[in-house]
Amino acid sequence: LRRAAAVEDFLLFLMLGLVGSAGPAHFGFRLLAHRHHRDRGWPFAAGTEEGGFSYSAWLMRRGYRAFADRDMAFFGFWGMLSGWIASLALAAATVMIALRA
Repeated sequence: LRRAAAVEDFLLFLMLGLVGSAGPAHFGFRLLAHRHHRDRGWPFAAGTEEGGFSYSAWLMRRGYRAFADRDMAFFGFWGMLSGWIASLALAAATVMIALRA
């Protein structure tokens, strides 16, 4: 029983660590992608002009692929990947905390 609790603690620590590293990476790459997008003068999808959650969702659906730009692909891919990692880790940590209560 004590070993199972230690494993649960480790997994919770791991999930929170993933959120703590992938979350800031997502926001940083999202900012770079949005800036590059705006600087190139490419049209924004409806509702993504200001950035924010809608731009994150657009990145995570790989909307940047339509531009076929090497720099946008770099910023967009890492923003997308880190966003998915942060989202999944946050969901896992939330479930783990809810199950503990």
